[in-house]
Amino acid sequence: MKKFALFLFLATITLFVSCGDDDDPIVIDQSLIPGAWDLTEVRSENGKASATVQGIPLSGDYSITGKDYAASAVFTEAASESEPNTVTGSGGFTLVASFTLPTQDPIEIEETIPELIGTGEWTVSGNTLSITVQQETTSYEITSLTEQSMTLKIAIDEEIMVDIGNESVTASVTGDQFITLAKQ
Repeated sequence: MKKFALFLFLATITLFVSCGDDDDPIVIDQSLIPGAWDLTEVRSENGKASATVQGIPLSGDYSITGKDYAASAVFTEAASESEPNTVTGSGGFTLVASFTLPTQDPIEIEETIPELIGTGEWTVSGNTLSITVQQETTSYEITSLTEQSMTLKIAIDEEIMVDIGNESVTASVTGDQFITLAKQ
């Protein structure tokens, strides 16, 4: 069970892959994004995971929170339209994942995340912030943006393969993850 919980924890860290649709998107003032931002919160909502391990179907809830925040990101607007907007992340935080199976005590795992974003480019389209780092683009729904704070949401709905012991397992992971930043 602990290996499965660890798998789920690691999977949720790396599955920042898609953005959910919103029937009533907020209006984004892109001019509020450039600047230095500190990570202040990481959390999840509606986290569900399921897999079959050694012939036994498992499903449960998971939640993600963060602590020991020392991460920041600097969003820079391009000087001209022919250049990209850039983002540079530094520092990390500790991610705390809790996985609960029915009739079992919760399993909690902590993982140090050494780098928040990396260095890359960013764009905004509607209420979607897309960040490309090393030719991989991740899209975040901007759920809140003011002069002092920005909250990003990532909707996860993925099936992935992972090796647990000598067995390859297909796991389904769903939920929403939120990242909150405060302007320096």
